[in-house]
Amino acid sequence: MVKIIRKGESHIYTMLESTVISEDFDTVTVYGISIADESQKAEVTDISDNFNFVYGLFDLIVEEELYPEHLQNVVEDFLSDCCPKIISFPKSSDTPLQMA
Repeated sequence: MVKIIRKGESHIYTMLESTVISEDFDTVTVYGISIADESQKAEVTDISDNFNFVYGLFDLIVEEELYPEHLQNVVEDFLSDCCPKIISFPKSSDTPLQMA
């Protein structure tokens, strides 16, 4: 089990490993991140099954000294920026786009 802990000035950052059961792949190891301070804790346990991807995000979060209340939004932004955007273009047989 991988568990990486780093302590910032006022927060404890932890990279987590867990196992989930998937319909398609049986069991899969996934990685997540936790941030805690004296009064609050936030965690996202299943960011990705790619260790290096999550470790890169973890390093960035520790470097920037992220607060627990921002973890969910940062993870969502990181995931959406790393995934390709799908843009639908009209087929040649479709009606052309109209410019106003």
